[in-house]
Amino acid sequence: MISHSEAYNIALNSAFSKLVVKVNVTECVSRILAEDIFSSFNMPPFDKSMVDGYAILKSDISGELSVDGIVGAGDGSDNIVKPGHCIKVMTGAPVPEGTEMVVMVEDVESCGDGKIRITNQKSSVNISPKGEDILTGDKVLTKGTLLKPFHCGILATLGYAEVPVFEKVRAGIIVTGDEIIEPGNELLSGQIYNSNAYQLINNCKTLGIIPEYFGIAGDTYEEIETAFNSMLLNNDVLIITGGVSMGDYDYVAPVMKASGLDVKFDSIAAQPGRPLVFATDGNKFCFGMPGNPVSGLVLFETIVKPFLYKMMGHDFKPCNFPFKLNGKISRKKAQRKSYYPVKLNDDNTVSAIAYHGSAHINAYSQAFGIIALEIGVTEIEEGEMVYVRQI
Repeated sequence: MISHSEAYNIALNSAFSKLVVKVNVTECVSRILAEDIFSSFNMPPFDKSMVDGYAILKSDISGELSVDGIVGAGDGSDNIVKPGHCIKVMTGAPVPEGTEMVVMVEDVESCGDGKIRITNQKSSVNISPKGEDILTGDKVLTKGTLLKPFHCGILATLGYAEVPVFEKVRAGIIVTGDEIIEPGNELLSGQIYNSNAYQLINNCKTLGIIPEYFGIAGDTYEEIETAFNSMLLNNDVLIITGGVSMGDYDYVAPVMKASGLDVKFDSIAAQPGRPLVFATDGNKFCFGMPGNPVSGLVLFETIVKPFLYKMMGHDFKPCNFPFKLNGKISRKKAQRKSYYPVKLNDDNTVSAIAYHGSAHINAYSQAFGIIALEIGVTEIEEGEMVYVRQI
């Protein structure tokens, strides 16, 4: 048995990034940027008016001014502000040559005969200078960035119609167990519904991966071997749930070994989630996960998810936020790192959610996140600060 952190490091140090492809900027959200992005121009590319107003010389702020014309956004005409004159400009428009300030229309009144007078003598400059936001050659986005909607807007602002990203991981999912049946069927004595597959499928979707789902393999060596070989052929990463302990029908690890994969570890000091198997031949990867759904949830979040992101070129950093603990958490044994679900209270504290073990996935219905008790820690007192990992 190895520690959770050792398992994490072994898995992530085995990962390698996929090839680079280009996708339309409308399709790049949740993808991983494969190159640093530099600006080829200044932003804004010209001195820009920040308001609808009048472009003037500062020395003319107290007198009547003749209005020489109007400049709209996108207008590339050559205009010059002359003493005693002004030019009306719209928000986002390039200011005319010589402009020293733009007075808001709200601070101007008409004097008739094409003239205006400024009523606010303390007007702001209201000009966004050329290159204020970005200079030509600036690095704007870094390789490995997980692209969010605002990143897509930034890329479009820089003129990118296509974006270089890493290929998506091809992930396969197999669920094992003679007792497992798919939702929608009648539940007979001794059977349970398949929750693991749909938890894993949707976990993958949150990463932008559409996994291939094999279905349920029975608890025989032959069925697991057939499913394993079929799915591994077409996928980069295979996730199998169930059949990873030491029981008479636990064939996942033997099948992995027989396939030529090198089993890097098969047990970790984590609760829930001790029987986790990780195997690879350097090009293909397989996680054998416990059949209990809470174990699968925690292990996916803390090991498999960072691994899949690493395969797509992203260094995943979970969101861990400090909260005061309402109530006490204690345990009798502290040989393993333990994860507990917590809920967020109205007073911005968190409380542990009672759950009855690694099969009790319904306990997570109100979960805000999880907290960890490290090896050797038996309790956390009420009022202590805890770090909550959002899930």
